[in-house]
Amino acid sequence: HVHVIMLLFLFFFALALAAVSPADVPALKLQRGNCPPFWFSFEGRCYKYVSTRLTWAEAELYCVLEEENFVKSLIMNFDPAQGWTWIGLSDIHKEGSWMWSDGCPVKFVYWDAGEPTNGGEIEHCGHFNFGTELKWNDIKCSNLFTSICASHSLVTVNKKQTLMINTINKS
Repeated sequence: HVHVIMLLFLFFFALALAAVSPADVPALKLQRGNCPPFWFSFEGRCYKYVSTRLTWAEAELYCVLEEENFVKSLIMNFDPAQGWTWIGLSDIHKEGSWMWSDGCPVKFVYWDAGEPTNGGEIEHCGHFNFGTELKWNDIKCSNLFTSICASHSLVTVNKKQTLMINTINKS
């Protein structure tokens, strides 16, 4: 249920970002909250922008190695040009069955008009900020884009801080 809520939040957040021009978007005040250094808190989760350009698989591995999962957020704070960014979306396991990298099915879509196309039958990974409306697009997974990692925030348990990690989410 937490995943559904998070996906719905991301959907509405993406709609809000796409609904206004970058000049109209007020600067988001980044809050550290209970997140590790260089991570930022929002709605009980921690987000980290990764500026290194990686393939989708490399970006996913990077997040997994940090014990985190892929999601979409914070792009405009770190990339004003809004470059293409991996969001942890692929149909690599079954053509046309898009899933998030944590194994959850996609409950909403934000594809650009005419997408996904699976151009040349080799486009199996999804990215954000495509087209004039900055929506989703499918593309080859070997492209090098920035990415977003996410985790649950640190919470206080018995006066100790514990990192809540969910690397394999079950839908």
